[in-house]
Amino acid sequence: MSGRSDSLQTSPSRASAQLGPTAVPRALPLLGMVLALAGLAVAAYLTVEHYTSPTLLACPENTVINCRKVTTSPESVLLGIPVVWLGVAYFLAMTAANVPVAWRSPNRLLRTGRLLLSVAGIGTALYLVYAELFDINAICLYCTAVHVLSVALFVLTVFGTAVTSRPSVSPG
Repeated sequence: MSGRSDSLQTSPSRASAQLGPTAVPRALPLLGMVLALAGLAVAAYLTVEHYTSPTLLACPENTVINCRKVTTSPESVLLGIPVVWLGVAYFLAMTAANVPVAWRSPNRLLRTGRLLLSVAGIGTALYLVYAELFDINAICLYCTAVHVLSVALFVLTVFGTAVTSRPSVSPG
């Protein structure tokens, strides 16, 4: 037995420490793109509504649900930028981050960026829900759809990142 055969073998501990590409389930980027495009559609509708008549909203106006009250509130603008534009930008970025090639990429910066973007999306959604409930005292159904889609994208991104970032064990 030569020492040469021993040097060619990889120890189990070294093999398990190596990170390799993990197969991306087909449904993952597809679902991410569907969620992001749905969010983009709602955000685009809210953007059109923001610059036209608030009567476009097919949203009941009562004490709890009042889209007009929410979309015309001071909270609907952040640093002079209508929040609807932030929603459009977010969902455009999430659409790009969820294309299949982006999910298959081993680029850590891309994976981290997608994760951080989803964290920013859910953080913004939580802030806006708080504003609707406690500052504006009304709920916008379209805004709620955007918030739900942001939460779904966050969950999908966290789950997808965890599933596709597992270390792979190479046969030894």
